[in-house]
Amino acid sequence: MIAILAAVTGGIAFAVGVGSVLGQRAERSVLDASELTFDPPAPLGLVSVWTVAGALIVIALIAWAVHGLSRGVWFIVAGSAAILGSQLLKQRLLTRPELFDFDAPNTFPSGHMTVFAVISGGLLWASAPRWRGPIGIAAAVLMSIVSWQLLAFGWHRPSDVLGALCLAVCALAIAAVFRLPNETSRAQSPGPAIASMNAIIGAVITVAAVVLILGALVLSLWAARSRSDEQLLLAGQFALIGASAVTARTFLALAR
Repeated sequence: MIAILAAVTGGIAFAVGVGSVLGQRAERSVLDASELTFDPPAPLGLVSVWTVAGALIVIALIAWAVHGLSRGVWFIVAGSAAILGSQLLKQRLLTRPELFDFDAPNTFPSGHMTVFAVISGGLLWASAPRWRGPIGIAAAVLMSIVSWQLLAFGWHRPSDVLGALCLAVCALAIAAVFRLPNETSRAQSPGPAIASMNAIIGAVITVAAVVLILGALVLSLWAARSRSDEQLLLAGQFALIGASAVTARTFLALAR
């Protein structure tokens, strides 16, 4: 069900942001308000083929050590499929229709955001249950920073980033379904205190996500009324921080 919801949400993001005149004009305004740079700071500036490959291998080894071979193997399969799939979708399968006088190549979904979403989900996938609450917060913060950077530096449009988050969730949700049901977990079950803390953290992340998304909606309406590209950019960034929090909360659920 999570995979289906993620796929539907990603499809809606593409249809609205890429396939509609209103969406294209709004995202053009967001790009106009950004400051393009080709030398971004960390964490966005850390991405390379070798750092991504190394991160996937390290996370898979941790998952193997903590939970068993099945979880490590399925993370490598799902994570690699999501990252390679983002490039295939962006460069081969999806196109951006030219609905007004703005000719631009397709950038949906964001490959960089897919990488960081997969890493965030993988850290939760690999971790022992007692650490999932704090790692869930760290994952939400990491994805929020990257989504903010991608818009602020003009690398991607909001729909690109949302599509990448949906792609990563979809891939890990499918992997969770096909993971061997009889895998031997070496991780000890958390005690009542840890379980309660993780539940509270999950609830806080959920509430924060709702507040951020609703706030972004209000700000976007105000930006449309005042015709402010800067406010629209800010609304998009807050919306994607909220979406990053939703993604982290979903990864928490999938990591069981």
